[in-house]
Amino acid sequence: MPPPTSRELAELAYDVYGKSTGGRNYQGLPMPDWDELTTAIQLAWIEAAGAIALNTIASLTGVSGTLEPSVGDVVLVPTDPADNNGATEAPAIITRVWSKTTINVRVLADSEATTWRTSLVYADSLAEAHGAAAVWTWPGGDD
Repeated sequence: MPPPTSRELAELAYDVYGKSTGGRNYQGLPMPDWDELTTAIQLAWIEAAGAIALNTIASLTGVSGTLEPSVGDVVLVPTDPADNNGATEAPAIITRVWSKTTINVRVLADSEATTWRTSLVYADSLAEAHGAAAVWTWPGGDD
């Protein structure tokens, strides 16, 4: 059985949070179902779960240095196939690190379309991102 993805961990955390508060958010209002959350809110929960997962893995393995993104690292991002010679992902160079899970990049598409993306959040795989453009993963993350 494969380990849970950051998205699965985020959904679990959101569900547990809801159960612990009687289904109420921090304002005391009823919590929507996960699927009713905006993409931005889902990505925030996914980022939090991803950070916890990365910190836990780092703590258990003692290899925290290899799990942190650095300026100049190559990552993968989803792309529009029309801008990338038919491919749905492209390499990107990290230009700014905000946290272990949030970065800015310069996308290196297989075309003349070279773009900047900001505040991308880590996803275990691009497939789990469900079409969101504001995500990144390490090469090999979709294996």
